[in-house]
Amino acid sequence: MKASEITSRHVNKVREKCLRFYACTFVLVVLCALTPAQNSFSETNDRQPSSLSEIRVGDKALLIVLKSSVISADEGDRSLIDLVLRTDPEPSSRHQMIYGTLAKKLNGYIRKYQSLSSASQLNEADFVICFSLLEYREILNTSYPFGELFVIVKGEPRFRRPPRIVWKSRKVLWAGDAMTEFLRELKSIRGES
Repeated sequence: MKASEITSRHVNKVREKCLRFYACTFVLVVLCALTPAQNSFSETNDRQPSSLSEIRVGDKALLIVLKSSVISADEGDRSLIDLVLRTDPEPSSRHQMIYGTLAKKLNGYIRKYQSLSSASQLNEADFVICFSLLEYREILNTSYPFGELFVIVKGEPRFRRPPRIVWKSRKVLWAGDAMTEFLRELKSIRGES
C-alpha cells in the first residue's frame, strides 16, 4: 500500500466520524427542541390538570355538588366542564349534607386566611369547586358520600382561555377528605400555614 492510499483512507474515516458526530448532534438538538412542545401537547391530550396557582388571591369560589352520571372518557374534561357550568348552584335537598360538609371546611379556610371569597351564582365566580358524588359507602352503620373533587377555572374569553380543570382529587375520597386535600395543596402553593 502506498502512503497516499493510507492517508486517503484515514481522511475518509475521519470524515465519516465527523459526519456521524454532526448527525448525532443535529438529532439531539432537534429532539431537545421538540421535547417541550411534545410535553405540552401530551399534557393537553392527557388532560393533565393545570396548577392551583391560577387561583388568585381574592378570587370568588362557587361550590357545587352534583350526582355523577357516566361520562365517556373519550369526551375528556369538556363534558364535565359543560355539566358543571349548566348545573344549578343551589344544592338540592338530597345533597344538602354533602354541601354542608364541604362548605364548613371551605368557610373555615376563608375566615382564617381571607384570601378567597364565596360566590352564590356562576356569573359572580372566578372558579368552581365541584364535588362529583359517585357513591355512598356504609361504614359502621353510617352512610358517607364518596366522590371526586374538581376545581374548574371559568376561563377568560378576552384572552381566548377556555374553562379548564386546574385541580382534581387524586382518587375517590370522602367529601370532607377531598376538600381537606384541596385546601392543603392550595395553602402549600400560597405558602399559608
